[in-house]
Amino acid sequence: MQILLLSILSLLTCLSYTDETALSNATNAQKEECMADMKFDGQKMNLSERQWAERLTPEQFKILREKATERAFKNQYFETKEKGVYVCAGCALALFQSDDKFDSGCGWPSFSKPVHAENVIYRQDVGFFTTRTEVVCARCGGHLGHVFDDGPAPTGKRYCMNSAAMKLTSS
Repeated sequence: MQILLLSILSLLTCLSYTDETALSNATNAQKEECMADMKFDGQKMNLSERQWAERLTPEQFKILREKATERAFKNQYFETKEKGVYVCAGCALALFQSDDKFDSGCGWPSFSKPVHAENVIYRQDVGFFTTRTEVVCARCGGHLGHVFDDGPAPTGKRYCMNSAAMKLTSS
């Protein structure tokens, strides 16, 4: 619970910078401090499956804990243009910024990069006659989606995420 509260407090401090005017008025030191506050601190969150089931909605549980995938084009953040930071629905770790979101045409929210490389973990996902790279939350281990090498420059990455695995925190 302490980790969750600290994450939310850090995000609230940084959210004012998602507004373009506030961001342009912020000093470089303030911007760097804000980004540092969103970086995974190494504290893992380990709950039992029962605790996860109590904490999450049924859809969030299926996606984050059982690696399910929500329907393409029929999910909460697919077409969202709202500014903010997308955090893990399980533990509130900052994952992606709206500025890095783009329309890939795949039916799920897509991002070119995570807020911090340390905030996500990559795993090989073998199934359905293909091998993909799974993306999971570094803090709680929740399944977020997959990353592909067909995204826009400069990263060339497309982080194809499940909306139900995230929450958009906006200013």
